[in-house]
Amino acid sequence: MKKIFIIVLTLVSATSHGQETVNNFQIANSEIIWQKVFETTLTFEQLKEKIKDSGLLEKIEIGDNKISGDLKQLDADFKGAGFTEMGTPIYISRSHFTGFVILEFKDGKYRATLKKIVLTQKYSDPLTKQGEMTNLEFFGLKNGKNEMTNSFKKSPSLILDYTFTKKFDFKDSPKKDDW
Repeated sequence: MKKIFIIVLTLVSATSHGQETVNNFQIANSEIIWQKVFETTLTFEQLKEKIKDSGLLEKIEIGDNKISGDLKQLDADFKGAGFTEMGTPIYISRSHFTGFVILEFKDGKYRATLKKIVLTQKYSDPLTKQGEMTNLEFFGLKNGKNEMTNSFKKSPSLILDYTFTKKFDFKDSPKKDDW
């Protein structure tokens, strides 16, 4: 009986281990994705206009209650997240971020998914050249494993979650026509 309990416990921990979510980041098919659900009072049409007006995406495709596109280069807002440049991992502070975005809409909410996240070096330094591109998995996954690194779970995931949340939280703000 004890052996069966240990086997069941091992299977449960092995299957739940891959489903770990840290600051809205999770692993799917050996890829780190960021996914968050936002409450909204916007209609799909209003959300679509907000996304277009934001200038965040290019190559936008619109389907049934779904919008997708490529995220334009974005800098991590480490200061807004409460960190200093010296307290931010160098790969976060010295990179632009791009990726592929999918926004799925249901009444009263939408889910933003960011995948294929790529870091592009802002400028040359002794370790990297300007424009050098690296997948987030290089920094965020344990070598050869489908598991996040402990270091990524700390400030990098917090800073990126703050940045992506701020960018993808489309509020219903009244238009100002008195310009």
